[in-house]
Amino acid sequence: MTAPDVLLIAPPTGRRARAFQASLAALGWPPARVVSYLELLRGEVHLTDLVRPGTVVRFDSPGEHADTERALIERGGAQAGDLAGGELAPMRAWYAGFAGALRELLGQLDRCAPHRRMQDVEHVLTMFDKAATHARLAGAGVPVPPALPEVDGAEALFEAAVARGWSRVFVKLAYGSSASGAVALQWRGSRVSAVTTVHMEGGRLFNSRRLRQYSSWAEVRTLVDALARHRVHVERWLPKVSFQGRTIDLRVVVIGGTAGHTVVRSARGPITNLHLGNERGDVDALRGALGEAGWAHVQGVAEGALAAFPGALYGGVDVLLTPGFRGAAVLEVNAFGDYHRGVLHGGLDTYGAELRALLSEGRHAERA
Repeated sequence: MTAPDVLLIAPPTGRRARAFQASLAALGWPPARVVSYLELLRGEVHLTDLVRPGTVVRFDSPGEHADTERALIERGGAQAGDLAGGELAPMRAWYAGFAGALRELLGQLDRCAPHRRMQDVEHVLTMFDKAATHARLAGAGVPVPPALPEVDGAEALFEAAVARGWSRVFVKLAYGSSASGAVALQWRGSRVSAVTTVHMEGGRLFNSRRLRQYSSWAEVRTLVDALARHRVHVERWLPKVSFQGRTIDLRVVVIGGTAGHTVVRSARGPITNLHLGNERGDVDALRGALGEAGWAHVQGVAEGALAAFPGALYGGVDVLLTPGFRGAAVLEVNAFGDYHRGVLHGGLDTYGAELRALLSEGRHAERA
């Protein structure tokens, strides 16, 4: 591959920007030019001054940078809380700010010299809306867990779930990521249990890397009501397969329509995200247990999920396997779900594979 000029839009000091630069160095390419969301949103620089003919433009996550998050929230019409202390951001405002920012930057890109884009902005925004993603996948025939209509609190959630005969659901922030605000909720008779990444403190919600359990109806109702103010997406809790004594699911990165880089997320509880202290499982052992036909089916499910976003170059697809490997369902599609250090496919990491796919597909340069 001939090294292109790459422009990365991301918090410059974040781990994702550093990892992307390391991948370019491993390819023997010059480093990307990096511009921050803050510089662009403040009007300190304009993309028409940065994008050259043939430039590859990549957006990466604005997360893990409090000033950027705060700017997006304020753009969405709210005030951020104690983000540095882990307080849950006002997610409706965050999403509104993020959507407005990306669309503004898209408008700038449309006035730039011909270039290539690693993402479609509208696809990114849909992937960040779990309810919209679920509807799109279901409409495309991709297997997904059944979901409730939008609920505005605990009373509506329990009423809708009971009407369907459900007693186990997953509650997710509609605009959340990294399991922020996730709740594995189940009840039977007078008993209730909510395992969650949320810590409640004086009416405020904080993200926690240690899973919390609430077992009183009053606490659970308070938790669900508080999360619903941010907008939630609620799915039936499908059981996950147990493998090597632990609960697992998969993150499959699909690039150029092909499933490749795969991480097995292995946990002792229902929430498997690796940043919560969970472990990477043995991909080769799982592939052997599934057999080639089973493995191909899982890859096909992931590929079908990304195909629901026509033209998308890549995405991280979370796939649930049911007990006995009897089925698979897509839990989420992650616009920035390609941060997997040390995972290679075809000798390339995710970033290298994405660039190869972008350039080898001969995608037309884009401009208005």
